[in-house]
Amino acid sequence: MNKQFYTQLYTGLNTAGFARWLCMLMMLMVSPLTFADINKVIDINVLDMDIAEVMAMLSAKEQVNILVNNGVEGKISLNLYDFTVKDIIKAAARAGGYAAELIDNTYYIVKPDEVGKRHRSSLTKVMTYHVRYSDPEKVKGIIEDYLSDYGNVSVLQDRNMLVIEDTPEYIKRVRSILLGVDATPNQVLIEAKILEISLSDNNSYGINWSKVFNSGETTVGVQGLSSPASGLFINQITDTLEAALTALYTKNDVRTLSSPNLVVLENTEAEIIIGDRQGYSVTTTINQVTTESIEFLESGVILKVLPRIDAVSNVLMQIHPEVSTGTISLDGIPSQTTTEVTTEILTRDGQPVFIGGLIKNNITEGRESVPILGDIPLIGALFSSVSHASNNTETVVLITPYVIGGEAHKRMLKKSARVKHQEKLLSAELERIGSELDIKETDNAKVAEVEEYDNDWDDPSQDEDWWDSD
Repeated sequence: MNKQFYTQLYTGLNTAGFARWLCMLMMLMVSPLTFADINKVIDINVLDMDIAEVMAMLSAKEQVNILVNNGVEGKISLNLYDFTVKDIIKAAARAGGYAAELIDNTYYIVKPDEVGKRHRSSLTKVMTYHVRYSDPEKVKGIIEDYLSDYGNVSVLQDRNMLVIEDTPEYIKRVRSILLGVDATPNQVLIEAKILEISLSDNNSYGINWSKVFNSGETTVGVQGLSSPASGLFINQITDTLEAALTALYTKNDVRTLSSPNLVVLENTEAEIIIGDRQGYSVTTTINQVTTESIEFLESGVILKVLPRIDAVSNVLMQIHPEVSTGTISLDGIPSQTTTEVTTEILTRDGQPVFIGGLIKNNITEGRESVPILGDIPLIGALFSSVSHASNNTETVVLITPYVIGGEAHKRMLKKSARVKHQEKLLSAELERIGSELDIKETDNAKVAEVEEYDNDWDDPSQDEDWWDSD
């Protein structure tokens, strides 16, 4: 009896399961299951229609899951042809000022500032970029102008890193901008030579360099080249100038103050100072609180150069030469007499630039006195005399820019290598000659020693008593 009961129960269960399976199959045959094709191309035309209704129409007609968040409202108008379903949903959301983010096969229509807050959004991506050569804050300011409404950029200042979130299209755009903004900067080798020319009475106003550059002769003196209207002169170096400087060197009228070489980044200022820094006290009172600090007065020969490079390796240099004399009074008040100018000049890579006309007047004071008597108060002046001497000098600056890696820089390196090789050969030759001279001197010394021994040796055969024997 129990066996018959369990048989009937098993048969009933199988019959019920088969019936349910058959019913589901019939439903699929009558109304087949449709899957949303978001890549399907359709047309849409709506005029002044509520955005929620547009989304409901697209969801019902194309079988797409669309959820409209609270607060999403407003009317939109669309006239789109040959657009995919997914692009129409995004376009409709943008038309209303909203965003459409796809999460788990469902489009969420949200406000732009809500994108990615509740779920990991498929609308945006995150990238990090390590800033190598620029200021991260400045790069951030540039990138913010090129982000979409969904974009955001943050700075990790201690690591020089940017964290950027935006749509894939904008991320690609920002990446290309970053590669250009944070590109490896060019470097410029600045070869500078600062010369001081002593001026005589015939050229106390400075040398008229315009005559030097305009002269076609290669032998130029300094007589008759001075003029009160000489002033500052800037030009590119020619063979005529080199001949004039050679003539001045011959007369011992030129002294080299400094010949520094330094490498500077493009768009970065290089500064060369040959002079003094005199300290003076500065007192500041704020809200009845007085503080005292020490500041410095820089004087002497100061040269500032800021290079820029164009597409064909020409160098645009902003040059600021300065020749100054600074003093600090007994009261601690600084004063300065200066001759300076700021100018820009465009020159070829490796082409030297000449700057002249920086005149400086040096006044020296001397005192001569009778020992002891000249130091007696009140009457010491009767036994001493004070003299003043004035000397004018002109500072000349020669600047040669070399773009690192450029053709002129390569030629300069090859020339320098040849000079070093020749110096090495010359040193080896001098060492060889010195060794030969040492050997020769040693041989001569030995010969002289033998000759001296021969002269000092007495021949017994010359002795008269040599044969005598008792």
